[in-house]
Amino acid sequence: MITRLGIYSLLAGCFVGLFTGISKFMESENFWVDLTVSKMIGEDNSEAIIGLINVAFVQNSLDFLIYELPFFCFLLGLSGVLLITSLFLKTH
Repeated sequence: MITRLGIYSLLAGCFVGLFTGISKFMESENFWVDLTVSKMIGEDNSEAIIGLINVAFVQNSLDFLIYELPFFCFLLGLSGVLLITSLFLKTH
């Protein structure tokens, strides 16, 4: 199951990355160009997630992950984590 999620996340990341690249190349203003996690889940939810943790280092990391990192990079990173995790977990 984790392997499938990793593969689906990899495909989705490549798909979103392709359209982001095309939009930037054509200099068109649409939602693919600056798509981040905060735009996917909403500003209020993003602030709530970051506000739950009191450690400044973790808050800064989450701030970068949610507000600045392009969404396709997030998906590609998630797929890498899921695929590496699936290597170590055995399913029956």
